[in-house]
Amino acid sequence: MKSRSYLDTPKDPNRRRLVATAQMAHTMDCSRRSLLQWAGAVAGLATTAGCIDIGSGSDYTLVSSDFDRSLGAEYLVPEPVELPASTRVDYTDERKQQYLDELFERGRVTAVQWPLVRRQSWGTETQPRPTFVQHEGTYYEIQVAEARRYDRERWVFACKRIDETAPDDATVATAPFDSLSEQDRNVVDAALDAVYAGHDGFLGDPEFDELQTVQFHEGLSAEESDLVPTPPFEYIESERETFRVVTEQRTVSVPEWTYTLERVGDSREELDAYASDTVPKTRLADLSESARNVLDAAVSEEDRPTYEEDSPLSEGLTEVLEALGIADDLQSLDAYEERTAFRGTVASYEGVWYRFDLLVEP
Repeated sequence: MKSRSYLDTPKDPNRRRLVATAQMAHTMDCSRRSLLQWAGAVAGLATTAGCIDIGSGSDYTLVSSDFDRSLGAEYLVPEPVELPASTRVDYTDERKQQYLDELFERGRVTAVQWPLVRRQSWGTETQPRPTFVQHEGTYYEIQVAEARRYDRERWVFACKRIDETAPDDATVATAPFDSLSEQDRNVVDAALDAVYAGHDGFLGDPEFDELQTVQFHEGLSAEESDLVPTPPFEYIESERETFRVVTEQRTVSVPEWTYTLERVGDSREELDAYASDTVPKTRLADLSESARNVLDAAVSEEDRPTYEEDSPLSEGLTEVLEALGIADDLQSLDAYEERTAFRGTVASYEGVWYRFDLLVEP
């Protein structure tokens, strides 16, 4: 380590923006920072369900997507260890496997910061997504028995982007950070990535109300790190940008989930039958003509199957939302300050399974 060297364009404007961004990413000199900016732009247009949110300008948009496989297969997680922890530096596969081994041995496990059951937006709250796994030839549903949060004191590491260069007498680190351990290199890389997390690629430099930090969580040892309490460098130079490093202890809110297992069966047929009985909210039938008109538009075979309308809610859309179980949790339009989504409701209509999302634009 040494000083100064340590180390056809769519008509929809959002679609046009997405295409332009992809073209820009293809033709630009793609540094890691610029790729992150481009990825942030694309991610900003994506939903938690994996579909692209296209703003319609309407107050209410009902979006559908059908399934190209069975419900059991749709919600089966083939490799649970690939699910990321809710941390900037992921847990190791070994740590995740320890949680899984306990779950399958005891039928219950408490995991810290590992959302084995993903959650999806439900208005101002979230709800668990159906989750099936296979273990030694048997299929199970993983359920959330309890969820809680608690406060913990943790060391954090962060990179704060500055416009000027580092002082001449400062200790500056540069990639690939060979003098650091693998764990510390991962922390530094995650801290650099965090500077641009959520950046949309169009609005200039990213700005945050708070410093974007990397926690030393239960899978990262602060005791074995050279980055805390005092890192061996004051600044980082990365891809023509300069960052000041920050380390401090903070009180952070840590999520914890207790998972349980429900045995489903030993065959894919049993899994599919179980999923068909437990995943759907309803089978859409015996509806009024106005409600069927709403659904016919929402499940049309167009490139963007949606039904849109402005407030107040029509009788047809109200009936559909009641059938989908959304109406009871839907507030008046003026109660929302930003786009709000009710995602992942599964229902059948005319013999076909669909996933429905309701997007609310105040």
